[in-house]
Amino acid sequence: MLGPISRPSSFAPRGLPLQRSAAAQFDEVVAIEVTRLEKRLPQVVARVEFAIEDVPNLDVHAGEIPLTHSTGGTSHEPYRIVVFRRPIELRAERSGTSLTWLVRSALVLELADVLALSPEQIDPDFDTDDD
Repeated sequence: MLGPISRPSSFAPRGLPLQRSAAAQFDEVVAIEVTRLEKRLPQVVARVEFAIEDVPNLDVHAGEIPLTHSTGGTSHEPYRIVVFRRPIELRAERSGTSLTWLVRSALVLELADVLALSPEQIDPDFDTDDD
């Protein structure tokens, strides 16, 4: 695209795009929440690799669609927690729940499950109710 709309301006300092994609916004929310957990428990989060995928690879007989999935955790490989973007976005839209709260809850619950800790040990501010 050429012309004044694609050039940097006071409305779009770096030029187009004026808005970030939903995927980029989601990635940022996950990064912020992982950083928050990392500050709280650096030695624990250092043993975990986080990833984002759009959707889970579902088994035909699967029941509920997962928001996260974890693998690994041996002495030779870190735990790997995958956060699924579309299921979280859709659940946030349908329930009116904050996307940030839903990402935070999914990460805390999965990390607690992987490490056999309570959610409150991972995040003392953890609350099962939406803010």
